[in-house]
Amino acid sequence: MKKLTYKKTEIITIMAIFYIVIITTLDFRDTSFANMFDANTSKNLVAHNSYIKEYSLEKNSQPNGIVADRNGMVWIAGSNIHTIYKFDPSDNQIKSYPIPDSDVKLTSERPLMVWSMLQDKEGFIWFSQLGNKVMWRFDPNTAKFYPLGGIRSSPFQMKLDRDNNIWFTTLGGDTVGVIQKTRNTNSPYKVTEFHLTNGTQPTGLFVDNNNLWITEILNQKIVKFKILSKNGCVTNIVKEFDIPPANKTSLYLPTDIFVSKNTIWTTEHETNFITKYNIDKQTIYRFPTPQSPYGVSTLPFWMRAVDNGTKIWFNEHEGNKIALLDLVANSLTEYDIPSRPDGGYVTYALNLSIDPTNKNKLWFSELNTDKFGVVDASIQPPFAIQSTMNRIVLGNDSSSRIVDIEVSKTSTSDDSQRVYLNASSSTDQAGGFFKISANMSSKYIDLKDETEHAKLYLKNLSVPAGNYTLGISASDGTVTRTIFLDLIIPN
Repeated sequence: MKKLTYKKTEIITIMAIFYIVIITTLDFRDTSFANMFDANTSKNLVAHNSYIKEYSLEKNSQPNGIVADRNGMVWIAGSNIHTIYKFDPSDNQIKSYPIPDSDVKLTSERPLMVWSMLQDKEGFIWFSQLGNKVMWRFDPNTAKFYPLGGIRSSPFQMKLDRDNNIWFTTLGGDTVGVIQKTRNTNSPYKVTEFHLTNGTQPTGLFVDNNNLWITEILNQKIVKFKILSKNGCVTNIVKEFDIPPANKTSLYLPTDIFVSKNTIWTTEHETNFITKYNIDKQTIYRFPTPQSPYGVSTLPFWMRAVDNGTKIWFNEHEGNKIALLDLVANSLTEYDIPSRPDGGYVTYALNLSIDPTNKNKLWFSELNTDKFGVVDASIQPPFAIQSTMNRIVLGNDSSSRIVDIEVSKTSTSDDSQRVYLNASSSTDQAGGFFKISANMSSKYIDLKDETEHAKLYLKNLSVPAGNYTLGISASDGTVTRTIFLDLIIPN
């Protein structure tokens, strides 16, 4: 792969864009609220295609944090107007709940970006606000807000463990913390924070039994900690090891994380990759999303695993898509978001939430369109793509290979379907090809019959030796399906 190298000052610049610039380019918060946003369901449902429905919030609300609760309600945080919304999918009604300013002193004049929301096992909704050292607990039954202070820096991501403890990272605070319930009625929750190395900028986290995994975006590492407890209370965390180890292949801005047995999955922000790391073998396998038509990296961001970890949802920060990676089928399905921001080309689909009542549905927020949406993976795309090959060896002597591709209808429609073909690879951070020539026999095919064929022509132009991944995609403009092949460049 074309090596990505960052100086420390470059990473800080990247994170400044990632962490601050998005919100500073948007309007400051509005303090006016409405108890009922709009009972007109046709107005709230503003855009949709076969797979995605989008719903509109108030102008300049800038939604980010989102969570679907166990009762089927969807909660969205309006970062720019200091409120949260409840959406009822049964009738499309939206209610708003102003956060009580009088209960807490605001510590920032900028919009209070809500990065993460979750529901605990008791049904409370938790969320935090960037620039405010407060964690909020909201009771959906009484519509009351309860501020929890004592936090040194605003939580960036939160996860619930099996004991109903809330773990969180602080991107700007170099800490990881845990909120635990106590028996003290006056102070029912206790916050404990653990300082990491200065300048680590922790982002994603994963909790598994007594193991805590953290992505450190500035160090470009994943760190495993052992959780220590006494009498059921967390007392400390102890570092066990870094991934990758010293002098091994680097990770590039790892942002989110999911761990299953001896395998780690992470999103590498500033690339097109969702990445698999084998702990025992210390090997990396990168899945590239298709190349963006704008020539930039799609920036995979947050992940949500479903079906016992056999499928992973993730958002493409600058790809205008929500994606589902099938680890069993070794394939990727991407759903195009219908909306675009006024005067722009990229929809910032940021936070994600699996619907507890329907694991085929994923809810997501759109920061710069004032909308949120839901994608339904149970709807079958009208075409499929496959290849009889699963491994390509491309010698380093200017050798060439041909990959046979088959695209077939999955519907019974007699209408012709135009499907566009694309190829991507892990040799280049934006999913392109580094020192490899890759050309399709045709840019598109018209599916008149049940099955059509195409070819991908590859030629080595001195790409460095290594094990890479080749993605071959078919798209009708609304949904994209990608299959992955191993691409081997021998020494």
